[in-house]
Amino acid sequence: MSLRRLTESSATFRSPTSGELNQRVKFRRRTDMPVDTAWLKPEFSREFKTWAKVRQVGDTVRIGTAQIDNAITHKITIRYREGVDTDFEIIHGGMVYRVKGAEKLNGQKRFLQISCEELSEINDDG
Repeated sequence: MSLRRLTESSATFRSPTSGELNQRVKFRRRTDMPVDTAWLKPEFSREFKTWAKVRQVGDTVRIGTAQIDNAITHKITIRYREGVDTDFEIIHGGMVYRVKGAEKLNGQKRFLQISCEELSEINDDG
C-alpha cells in the first residue's frame, strides 16, 4: 500500500504580451460622504488612466461568486501599481466596475490582476 503525499499546486498564468494591454481604463477611489441622515454622495480621488486587458469571466466563476454574494464578472489586468484596493472603481467603455480584489500576477510586481463586478452604465454625475 502506498502512502499519499500532499503535493503543492500553484497556478502560473501567462503574462500579457505587449499588444494585449489595449484597452484604456480609468481608475478612481470612491468615498461616500453623508449628505444628510438618509443620503450619501460619492466623492472621487486618486484618479488615473492606464492600459489594460479586460475580459469577462466564465459562467462558472460568475454564477459561483454570485451565489455567495460576491459577484465577479470581469478580470482586468494592468501593469503593477501599488495601492489599488477595493475602494476603487474602474471606468471602461461607459461602464462602471467595482474592484473586488487585486493580486500580483504570478506573485511578481510586473502585472496586477483585478477581479471586478460590473455595476452599471456611467451616469452624468460620474
